[in-house]
Parts: sequence; structure tokens; C-alpha cells
Amino acid sequence: MQKSVLTRYLTTLVETMVADYGVAENSLYRAAGIGPLETDRISAADAEALWVAAEQMAADGLLGVRVGGRVRYSNYSTLGHLLVTSKTVGESLRAACDLAFYVGAAGQLSIEEEGGECRIVYAPMKDDWRAAQVRSEAVLLPFARFARWASTGVEPKRVHLMRSQPESAAAFEEAFGAPVMFGSDGHSIVWSSDALKQPMNDANPALNEMLRQHVEAEIPKGEGLADRVQAHLAQALRDESAPLTIAATARFLGMSERSFQRALAQEGAVFRDILGGVRREAAERLLKDSSLPVAEIAARLGYSEAAAFVRAFSRWHGCSPAQWRKI
Repeated sequence: MQKSVLTRYLTTLVETMVADYGVAENSLYRAAGIGPLETDRISAADAEALWVAAEQMAADGLLGVRVGGRVRYSNYSTLGHLLVTSKTVGESLRAACDLAFYVGAAGQLSIEEEGGECRIVYAPMKDDWRAAQVRSEAVLLPFARFARWASTGVEPKRVHLMRSQPESAAAFEEAFGAPVMFGSDGHSIVWSSDALKQPMNDANPALNEMLRQHVEAEIPKGEGLADRVQAHLAQALRDESAPLTIAATARFLGMSERSFQRALAQEGAVFRDILGGVRREAAERLLKDSSLPVAEIAARLGYSEAAAFVRAFSRWHGCSPAQWRKI
């Protein structure tokens, strides 16, 4: 999970509050309980506090699209220039999803293709994510605007947002340039697969490779592949949305299984250990906060049988799940 957020991205939020809502910078920082944005990155907790304060002070439901409308590729630092020099629009959007943790957007971006459509999905990394709607909208809108700018004729087919339909629905559709489906079960943008095959106006493969190396070198320690794997597995467990296997996780991240394992090893991480940690945390939460039978918890955690879960839990805690629940 991201531990810090790129300050250059958050300056867009501050600029929006000043220009569109007449809120002085110092007033926003004071409401958030943080200092001015004077470093390259700030903690994820401070970034969240800034979003929460801004949402409360804006109070018109349009903060997300206003911020998203101001974001330029340069706000993403080196990553933005990497996206511009990609070969195709689809390749650029995939790179943005793969490297979103570089910015620290507090959510996980994934790209899915099915039935002639390509969809970018944005999901929070934790259940108690605050200012969730405006932050999701501020992240998704730049994708629609960037794709349209990067190659002529690349328009989204539709947008899905979780918020209920607001009075200002027309403002959302104007911002995204596409029909918006409110009250959806997730946040996403959908294009036709063919549209994303369009070449980028400023494609430059050699420069793109060099920029990718720079981005990877600038990634803060502890915010690499292992963190993305942990976030994906935690989300998959909550949603019961994907197999908890090396092959499925590598495929989700757009990597071969061999490359995936090698990249994890370079970070000193092992898939089995990451999965075990995610299962342990989920098991403790379910045992503490629910009355579900142990067998059902085992199934939710992806164990083939309850006995395997009990053995694993006993290794973690030195007692059975039933005994731990009584402590």
C-alpha cells in the first residue's frame, strides 16, 4: 500500500480550492492539520486529510471533476512524460495503471478487456477510505482527457461512478465527454478496444524506455511490486474476485509468471509470504468482527478445506481459530 503521495499531484487540489472555491492555501492546510506542501512527497495520511478538508470546504459535489479537469500529464512528474512517449494509447494507459503507485493515489488501477471493450477500474486499497468519491473522480477524469488529447478520436464510451445521480449530472458528462452511469458498483471508464490501438501523437520508444528506468529508480523504497501484490490480494479477498495464485496475480499485473517471481525476489519478497500475511490479517478481522463459522471463513480466504486454514492459523498464533476467538 502506498505510504506517500507525490506532492506535485496534490498541488492541483490546492490550486482548485484557491481558484474555484476561493479558499486560501493556509486555510486549507490548517483545516487539514498539515503544513504547506514543501517536499517532493507527503505521507498518505496527510494527503487523505487534505482531501477530506477540501471536500468539506467545497461542499458542491464537483470537487473531483474540478481537480481532474486541471490535471496535466506534467503533474505526474517523470511518469507523465513516460506516458506521452508510449507507442499507443492503450500502452500508455496500461503503464499508468502499472505505475500508479509511483504517484500514490491511494487506490489500485487495473485494466480489463472483454467483448471488444477496454475498461480502467479504480478501487480503493482500504475499506475506510475517506473522500472516496471525489478522489476516484479526480483520478479517473484525467485518463479520459489524456486519451482524447494523446490521439485524435479516442473518446470514452461511458463512465461508471458509485455516487448517486447528482443534480449536477450534466457537469459530470460534460467533463468526461461521455455518458455517466451513476450508482454503479465501482468506478471505471470504458473505451472500445480498437480506440486504444491508436498511435500516440508523441510516441518515442527510445525515450520511453529511458523514462521508465527513471521512474522505477524514483519509486520510494517499500512502494514497489510487493505492495501492489499485497493490495491486489487484499482486494481480491474482499471481493472474492480473483484466484489467489501466482499465475492469476502475475496476469493481473501484466507480467509473465517468471518475470513476476523474479521481480518479487529482487525486492526480497515471496508470493507465498505476502499471501499468508494478507490471509492472516483477513482471518483476524473476520474472527473478531463476525460470527461466521470457521469453515466459511476458510472458504472466503481461499482455502480448499477448513483443516488447512486451521493449520495455518495455528502456525500464526499457536492456537486454533476457535480458541483465538475466545481470547
